[in-house]
Amino acid sequence: MKVLLDYTKDLHFKASARNFKDLNVDEPVSFHGTDLGPSAVEYLLIGIGGCLGTTFIYCLRKNKIELEALKVIVEGELSHTGPKMFLKLVNIDVDLNFIPKEASSDKEINKCVKEFLEYCIITNSITKGLPINVNCKKEN
Repeated sequence: MKVLLDYTKDLHFKASARNFKDLNVDEPVSFHGTDLGPSAVEYLLIGIGGCLGTTFIYCLRKNKIELEALKVIVEGELSHTGPKMFLKLVNIDVDLNFIPKEASSDKEINKCVKEFLEYCIITNSITKGLPINVNCKKEN
């Protein structure tokens, strides 16, 4: 799995993943960006919500439970921390609000509510301390 980000100007990038092209990554004006798209932190929050949502739906479908609606709300708290006061995410809260279709078993729903977190690749990678290797290379 690979994504590519091409720098355009200021703090704006055009990203691509698989066959999806021209995904904007930028910072808001208040962070010296041009506000042409979500920030990298917002994409991280989107990824967390998307992973948790799809994992929850997968579990429900496996147990033959259909949804009327599902809304995933992810809220990240940024704060300046440490001796150098670097800005970082210090907390993430996720709410999954769902409405099952009629005749859904509470027993099966509760099973998914308890178990789906084990299978979310993104949250498990983050909470277990995913190593990130960075290589910087000047090209001619």
